[in-house]
Amino acid sequence: MKLLVFFALAATMPALSSKCNKSQKPDEYLQGKVIRISCASYVVQVLNNNSIGEDGWKDQSNNNVQYDNVFAASNPCKLPSGVKAGATIKFKLSPPKANDCITCMMFDAPPTVKFDINEMSVVGK
Repeated sequence: MKLLVFFALAATMPALSSKCNKSQKPDEYLQGKVIRISCASYVVQVLNNNSIGEDGWKDQSNNNVQYDNVFAASNPCKLPSGVKAGATIKFKLSPPKANDCITCMMFDAPPTVKFDINEMSVVGK
């Protein structure tokens, strides 16, 4: 009987150990809040990853409210129109590429960290 229990446990150990070591694929999409959209910048705060963006950024156009995990979109003209500040979005990031986005010459002190936003969709307002 003891031998049977031993073999039963030995047979199930590989299955149990493989579940413990199984790593789940992280979600490739980020979630963020659109902080500001102007003719000069498109600022997003990342909500589900604290390792992306600039910390301590102050929004000079909103009484220097401070934000962490923010970045400026380097491709604002390629983003869907109709998205307003305050919207929650789902997106992927890539390093900024040279693009032909035309923005106004106004300086509104955007975050220094910049990324291209790809595959963006609105998930909340």
